[in-house]
Amino acid sequence: MGQKIIVYGNMPACDAAMVSSLAGHWNLELDTSPQKHGGGLPAGEERPAGVISYLPCAHEAMSEAFDSRFVDFLENVPAFQRIEGGDIPHFARDLPLAGAFESPMDAVTAAGILLSMSRSRAIAGKREALLKQLAFNRDQKDRLAAVGIALCCENEIGALLKLILTVSREAVCADAGCIYTRDRMVDDTLCDTLHFRLCQSDSFKDGAASQPVLKIGTDTLIGCAAYTGQFLEVDDMDRIQPAAPFKRDQSFIFNPGYTCKSVLTMPLKNIEDEVVGVLQLLNKKTDKWAMLSSAEDVKRYTMPFTTDDIGAVRFLARYAAVSLERISLYRADD
Repeated sequence: MGQKIIVYGNMPACDAAMVSSLAGHWNLELDTSPQKHGGGLPAGEERPAGVISYLPCAHEAMSEAFDSRFVDFLENVPAFQRIEGGDIPHFARDLPLAGAFESPMDAVTAAGILLSMSRSRAIAGKREALLKQLAFNRDQKDRLAAVGIALCCENEIGALLKLILTVSREAVCADAGCIYTRDRMVDDTLCDTLHFRLCQSDSFKDGAASQPVLKIGTDTLIGCAAYTGQFLEVDDMDRIQPAAPFKRDQSFIFNPGYTCKSVLTMPLKNIEDEVVGVLQLLNKKTDKWAMLSSAEDVKRYTMPFTTDDIGAVRFLARYAAVSLERISLYRADD
């Protein structure tokens, strides 16, 4: 069923037949049932695609139909008024009308009205989607800022690592993830090795790293992120090109049989821009409740990480690195 076109006044049968015959092309539907005009649409009623008015083209009748409507309604729902010959009255030009027409309609006139309604609907849909995205972005920024504050207030290393991984996975709907921290010498000098600290997943429990210690270098995604200081985002692990600066490694296989497709690997860099750890997120899900118990589940429910995901994780990574550094300094002073 298409979106409704409502009619004010008495629409001639010939015009109704012409509009109805063309409306389906734009997924529209003519509703010729009597309409109560003036004062806006009743609460909860679906917003129509447009209005075709056959009210007498007199100022009083036009005002009753259109003057009392909300501006938001008038801007988003195009209205067309029948003119019974001659020039359009001057008062009609001041009303929020999308156009005027004469009756009986021909095919060109009807198609023009329907095309205008279809385009207006598409523009309104894009605007509403943009507003929703802007609202989501504001909420996301507020939430990430609150998480950043929480990270800075955590003083126990185990709780901090768990918090980092949990909020990062939730922020981007990742099924699994892990954290490696960079080893240090007795004098607190950073080593060239990374130590596995924690993994989480919605699809398995009690995972363990196949390689608890990784060397910083290009043999693994985690090692490469630490080596370059840059994030690495892979849409599909099975399609890594030979020319890529890293190899297709198995360091993130924490549970036998678990299939990994999309991967986001983010270095954790302190205020001196030194890498103090690496955060890796696996398998962004299209459905946060999905369980990835097989390769078929992974294929069905996973997708690549997005630009917004990368921005959110980069933001969290900075707070995480600063918090890790702070706790390390406290330990060194003990």
